[in-house]
Amino acid sequence: MECVDNPKQITLLLIGETGVGKSTFINAFANYCKFKSLQEAAQAGGVFPITYDFQLPPHPQTKRMISISSEGTTEIPQNSKFGESGKASVPQHAKVGDSVTVMPNEYFFPYENTQINLIDTPGLMDTKDEHGSHETDKEHVNNILRLLSTYDEIHAICILVKGSENRISNAFKYTLTEIMRHLDTDACNNVIFILTHRNSKSEQTEAILQAFLEENNLLIPLPPDKPTVYCFDNDTVRYLAKCKNKIPQSEDDKDDAETNWTRSVRSTKEMFEYVCSLYPHSLEKIMTIYDADHTVRILSKLVLETLICICKDENDLKHKTSEAKEAKAQIANNPAALEKHNLRQLLLITETKVVRTALDHTIVVCESPTCAKFVNGERVYPQICCERCDSKMMYWCSFMNCLGNCKICRCGRKKHVWRNTKTEIVKKTVYQPDDKDSTVTGLTRTISNCTKRLKMYHNETDQMLRTCAKLNTFVHQNVLVATEDELSRSLQNEIETCVRITNNPAESETHKDANISRLRQIQSQYNHFLDMEKNSDDNTYDVHELIQKLYRLEMKGKDLHNAMEEEEKAVIRVIQEGKKVNKVKTLMQIFGRKP
Repeated sequence: MECVDNPKQITLLLIGETGVGKSTFINAFANYCKFKSLQEAAQAGGVFPITYDFQLPPHPQTKRMISISSEGTTEIPQNSKFGESGKASVPQHAKVGDSVTVMPNEYFFPYENTQINLIDTPGLMDTKDEHGSHETDKEHVNNILRLLSTYDEIHAICILVKGSENRISNAFKYTLTEIMRHLDTDACNNVIFILTHRNSKSEQTEAILQAFLEENNLLIPLPPDKPTVYCFDNDTVRYLAKCKNKIPQSEDDKDDAETNWTRSVRSTKEMFEYVCSLYPHSLEKIMTIYDADHTVRILSKLVLETLICICKDENDLKHKTSEAKEAKAQIANNPAALEKHNLRQLLLITETKVVRTALDHTIVVCESPTCAKFVNGERVYPQICCERCDSKMMYWCSFMNCLGNCKICRCGRKKHVWRNTKTEIVKKTVYQPDDKDSTVTGLTRTISNCTKRLKMYHNETDQMLRTCAKLNTFVHQNVLVATEDELSRSLQNEIETCVRITNNPAESETHKDANISRLRQIQSQYNHFLDMEKNSDDNTYDVHELIQKLYRLEMKGKDLHNAMEEEEKAVIRVIQEGKKVNKVKTLMQIFGRKP
């Protein structure tokens, strides 16, 4: 069956939970495309674009494990039933059950008259995320969507699910939800499900898929309405790896492998016939949603940090205005009172700024409210617990003890995150008196500047909250599954942090209460703007223009823009470093052709 408009290339995105078998599926698919039969594949030793490792059961006599690698090495104990002909032992590439893919990779190969591009992605519910943290998952999703941004369209979004699933587990819910919330509603027509670890369709797995889709009001068709579920058995790859390593196999093993091969090849043909009948899905909307979601998540933190600075400056400006007015009145009544005031300091106006700087290394920070600290009355957040972390898992960071608690702050591992930027709160002088001005003139200008800046702060706070409300509403209205927005969550956490801080000698109770009151006011404002957007009849948003509107703010726009650029630099560095570790292989290279 020819594809619509007979495209020269078909692109499929593979996504799913860690351990579901995406990499194994690609290995199997490579063999289905290269070889006409299982016998031909076995004689050639199969092809493995992605290193495949597994372990055989312990030897009944020696009780030692046998490690098999698709790279052609086998760890075989001396005096085992396989004799002494085993090759030298080498370390395994990955532990069984661990995440194999850490960065999205592209694999190109020919299938009949079409070039297929499979995009392999890191699994969600990543094994590197300990104690329920999902920071690695968030990074994976960002990297996946960044890779997709290089494409104009995609033909199928393949969600891999274990065919052995028999209930809607938390891991199952999380994986599907995290995937769906990044897809636009129009993507439903291009979603298919691939059931792995099964050699026949699992009605029970289809039933829980149906339940999940209905629970979340997702209009993704399932059989018999449309052929969107396909089954593949991963044991074919294991069989070929054994053949490559000269591991003896029984006739039953060969018969099972032959049956699985036949079924999987048939499923491959049926799947591509269906995919080729679909119109490609434009990625423009997905990328617009991603840009909005990614930007608003970073901006929400930046906006909140900026609003906290504004709260601090508003308190200072109000206090300075009051002092200046009092000094001006005293001087008017008694010019001799001039010497009693430190006018130079009184006339000086400063501004608190958030400065983000991209790092060439990774730091570990604690986001627990209990770790919020004050230096000279200024809140410094978050606390850096590890200045240079080179661990592949935060659990293994040298600053974490065996119980998973930080040795520096004593907080649990789940309160800590990796970051590639550093946040600093700095003060900048924005107005100082002219020596030529008289004292009264200087005081008058200071009062005027304070009043003007207070008004601008209120206006920019209003604009930041309105814009974030629009960005979050756009994301929530266009994704398949919506989640709580970052600014709402961060605001609530900040309020709880301020409430919990009771032993802070650097800050007075009055000042602290004023900060809590202002944050609650901001929270109320933001919720009001969210309600307005939800009830608005006109929800047409130009995401790019909304973001640029923030950057054009007279007082805080440049700071937000600079901070965002530093965040982007850090992300690009992480991706580039990941590519150095993960070399991209292509099936075209295995087939002796150029992509």
